[in-house]
Amino acid sequence: MSPQDLSKPKNDATAPLSRSAQRALDAAKRKAAVQQKILLILLGVALVLNAIIGYVLYQYLIVKKQQENLLVLTQTNVDERSKLLAHYLQDQTQLVDKLAAEPELIASLDFTNVENTPETREQLENKWQTQTAGALKLRLIPLGSAELDREAEFPIRYAELDLIQRAEKRQPALPELVEIKGRWMFNWVRPLASTDKSEVAGTLMVTTDATEIIKLFGNAELNLGEYVLLQQFKDSPPQIVQKVGSGNAGESQQSEISGSHLVVKFTPSAEMVKLAEELPAFWLMITSLIVAGSLALVWFLSKILVRFELGEQNNITPSVAEVVKTSKESVNADDAMTNPMFQKQDILDIAVIDEDENILGLQTSGKKTSAPARNKINEEDVPAEIFRSYDIRGLIGEQITPELAQLIGQAVGSEAIDQGEQAIVVARDGRTHSESLTQALIRGILRSGCNVINIGVVPTPLMYFSTFHFDDTSSGVMVTASHNPKEYNGFKVVINNRALADDAVVDLRSRIISQRFQQGLGEEIPRTIIPDYIDRIFSDVALASNVTIVVDAGNAVTGVVAPQLFEELGCDVIPLFCDLDGEFPNHDPDPTIEKNLQALIEKVQESNADIGVAFDGDGDRLVVVTPKGDIIWPDRLLMLFAKDVLSRNPGADVLFDVKCSRQLNQVISSYGGRPIMWKTGHSPMKAKMEETQALIGGEYSGHIFIKDRWYGFDDGIYAMARLLEIITLRDQKIDDIFSAFPQLHSTPEIKINVADAEKFRLIDKLGEIGEFANGNITTIDGVRVDYTKGWGLVRASNTSPALTLRFEAESQDALEKIQNIFKRELLKVDNRLTFNINSQD
Repeated sequence: MSPQDLSKPKNDATAPLSRSAQRALDAAKRKAAVQQKILLILLGVALVLNAIIGYVLYQYLIVKKQQENLLVLTQTNVDERSKLLAHYLQDQTQLVDKLAAEPELIASLDFTNVENTPETREQLENKWQTQTAGALKLRLIPLGSAELDREAEFPIRYAELDLIQRAEKRQPALPELVEIKGRWMFNWVRPLASTDKSEVAGTLMVTTDATEIIKLFGNAELNLGEYVLLQQFKDSPPQIVQKVGSGNAGESQQSEISGSHLVVKFTPSAEMVKLAEELPAFWLMITSLIVAGSLALVWFLSKILVRFELGEQNNITPSVAEVVKTSKESVNADDAMTNPMFQKQDILDIAVIDEDENILGLQTSGKKTSAPARNKINEEDVPAEIFRSYDIRGLIGEQITPELAQLIGQAVGSEAIDQGEQAIVVARDGRTHSESLTQALIRGILRSGCNVINIGVVPTPLMYFSTFHFDDTSSGVMVTASHNPKEYNGFKVVINNRALADDAVVDLRSRIISQRFQQGLGEEIPRTIIPDYIDRIFSDVALASNVTIVVDAGNAVTGVVAPQLFEELGCDVIPLFCDLDGEFPNHDPDPTIEKNLQALIEKVQESNADIGVAFDGDGDRLVVVTPKGDIIWPDRLLMLFAKDVLSRNPGADVLFDVKCSRQLNQVISSYGGRPIMWKTGHSPMKAKMEETQALIGGEYSGHIFIKDRWYGFDDGIYAMARLLEIITLRDQKIDDIFSAFPQLHSTPEIKINVADAEKFRLIDKLGEIGEFANGNITTIDGVRVDYTKGWGLVRASNTSPALTLRFEAESQDALEKIQNIFKRELLKVDNRLTFNINSQD
């Protein structure tokens, strides 16, 4: 043996293996790799199955049980409150029934007795009123003699007349709550007759104070949720009497109060949800057992599958004994060969190092891959000032671009999907740039995975209508800037039949900037809506006589629908500027500006038409003119609508905005309605309509919202159809109809140009430092100050960079004084303001 051979170590790890040893080593490595692969797959499957089973069990054992607990607690709570009020009403009912059985009261309505005079009845009323606890007014009403008396301290209006007439016919006459000058009272009516089967001589009407029952209702654990006391008449929306507490953490439950029209509604709060919580101990025990069992099953299956996977290979792989034997022979034959049984690394170590270092995260070399980074959106490209209180609106090119329209489409589509919608209606007006914006908007919506139903060029009310009419969506977007000049454009958004407003509009901008978009590939579906819209109105509205009407569409989109509809209703239509032209060559599409109505007034008088109507740029607003040339501003129009609706729905709510005449309040009350003032804007008005369940509402700007026989959204075209129905049922000229409604000295809307970024700050500052003497200040929208002889308003416009003012008073002198007060206080806020507010109509 040479010296070089003697210097070699006998167990050199780098020495080559024999063929048999190499085969054994390769087999061991394959077995380790297969076993690890199968184990990882089975562990993954077990993890998914355990997660699904755990989720299902959690829903069944925890969530469902908690929901059942919450439902029981909610129903128990509402039932207890209902029984408490029912007990009070039962006592009051017995008291009234006892009064109605008093022989002295029944005898007072005997006309055969000459001593029964109105004077003696009045004395008897005063006597029993004094003796009856809680009675504010007691009336003895002879059969058929009840009359309207709206000006009385305790008035008799249509609602009270209906109650009296039902009692006279021995029909059920449950007590009714009424609000008079901010005070709630009960009206109780009973028939007066000597026996149950004798003829009714008249009725007993008792008005009692409802303070006690309202106080009783409010004495609840307010931290548990929201309690609402409602008055619900058949076929009428519920009337909110009192609301206390707050809660929106669960499903509302309600309970009718026996012997009345009252209903208690309760919505649980998070505090009550805590009381309904179910401990997860049982769920954790079951889940733990399932996890343990599945891990054991995985281990067992991995053994079986490894054997199955390696079955064929084992037939050709030598056993360990053979490997050892072969290795010994190899060592004896050649000292340079190394026995694999004495390697410095065992076989499993080799397998892991050679093949699975990446899987276990042990490898440090190599490039890592990551998802491509999104391009950051520049906030300046998404101007905050265009995301207004109730829509998105701005200057085309400067603020509104196709690129932004696509981002808005992605945001709206994503929001719709998040709210459970799968499709969105898209429509546009006739502006020259609306088509390109619509195409970009649709691209964005489709990229979110939401489908688009494209109904083309139609007025905004038809987009609203389609969200109720189509079965596969309740959402839509209208590309329009409404009444703004041709340089503007924008988007009105409805999701699940609710117009986005305030924070919901601003949230779209936040979604764009943070790129919280859904991803997918939606489908565009073209549909028509105009025939369905016309058919729906034709089936609802009937005119009693022929009418000649001038329709001024202002070259805007209403011209493609309104003339056709009114012809279908039987009118003689004289179209004015009904050709679609997005440049608006004749006048801006804003009918609230008097100069834009001059051509309409001239056309009505020239053609001897019965009436004229002007619509705004997208058809959701209207203003009417008469043959005399008078402009019927929308707050006076609302007086007629309110009278019509209240004649069928006494006691209903009527909604109007802060710019409307104070006379509207008085007219609504006189016809038995409940007037509610709210902030300006089609979105907040629609939300308030839904909250109050009002049947009619309107704004001075021309939006009219009709829930009676319609859907409650602002629709100038449908409002005009209903107006035609009302006036054709009366044997009067339209000038005579509106002359019956009071009218004070007033101004139209007056605008002061102010930067968008400044207008809200100015209003806030005026509210803080303004001095308006003894005026009653309302700040639900801007600053409105009511005085004994008039009122004034200043608010930030939500559709243009301006402050909007309006004034009304009993005399011209009072009007000018109120105007001067506002001018003085506005100059205190910013002495750079320039305006002339002493203009009037």
